Parts: sequence; C-alpha cells; structure tokens
Amino acid sequence: MILLILGLIVFSAVHFAIGFRGGRVKLENRLGRWGLKAVVAVGALVGLGLMVQGYSMARFYPVWPPVGFGRELGAVLMPVASILLVAAYLPSNVKKITAHPMLWAVVLWAITHLLVRGDWASVILFGGLGLFAIVSMGLAWLRGVRPATTQKNAWLDGLVVVLGLGLYGGLLAAHPYLFGVSVFQ
Repeated sequence: MILLILGLIVFSAVHFAIGFRGGRVKLENRLGRWGLKAVVAVGALVGLGLMVQGYSMARFYPVWPPVGFGRELGAVLMPVASILLVAAYLPSNVKKITAHPMLWAVVLWAITHLLVRGDWASVILFGGLGLFAIVSMGLAWLRGVRPATTQKNAWLDGLVVVLGLGLYGGLLAAHPYLFGVSVFQ
C-alpha cells in the first residue's frame, strides 16, 4: 500500500505543481517549455508505475461489498469515459460541453471501478485518481480554462465516438491480459 500511496502522491504533486498559475510559470521559466513537459511526463510515469506496482502488491482488505448494479452501470459509463478520453486528443464539439474531457473520463472510470471493487487499495487508487481529476478541474477553472466556443465539423464528433467505442472494445478484450481480471466474470 505504501508504493500505491507514494505513487498517487508523486503523480498528483507533479500535476498540481503546474496546476497553479504561479507554479507553472516559475517552473517553465526555470526549465523551459520542453523541460517542464519532460519533468511532468517523467514524474507522471514514475507515479503511475508506483501506483501499478503498489496496487498489484496490495492485500485485499474489504471496505464495502461490490454494488449489485455496478457492472451494468459500468457497461454504460465506461464507453462514455472512453469517448471522452479520445475527445481529449481530437478536435470535436465535446470540448464545447467540457474543457476537461480527459478528467471527466477519469472521474467516470473511478466511479465505475469503485462500484465493483470495495477494497482499500481500490479506494486509494480509483478514489484518489477520481479526486485528483475533480481537483484538477477546479484548478483549471481558477486559471480561466473554459469550454471551447468554436464549432467543429460534425464528422469529427462521429470519429471521436467511433474511436472511443473502439477503445472501449479493445480495453474490454485486453482487460484480463492487462489487469488480470475479466470484465465478463
């Protein structure tokens, strides 16, 4: 559990350091634009690696039983999360609805996994990353980040949906190999 918590702290600290306007400016002035991106990328990867290692080593200590309708709700929320994740990287009208499609994807992913996993390690991992995403959206709002106002072509929205559903299908198929748990059990 210590590695899991440490990973969450490292991942969050790296992102929160640039989440405040003053912190971002100071670090960018000191490291340069690409230096800042490199530090954030390395810090995020180290944090993620520690979280993965810590979660895989954590013992199962139940906090609550899985919610009875959790899998069904997950079958609804996870395709939406996958579409939002793709929308974070491609131009579409989704960014007119929210300036933070990736962070909303993380929130939906966290909720879905907390419904079907009620152990301490899951609370720390999924709850921690979900809380991180919510706080990050708040910090971005304080920095003035708002939804887009420009209209994009409708075919881009269709592309985002198709690719998002493809990502969802790929994750469903790869889930047992990547994470050791079949979604269909």
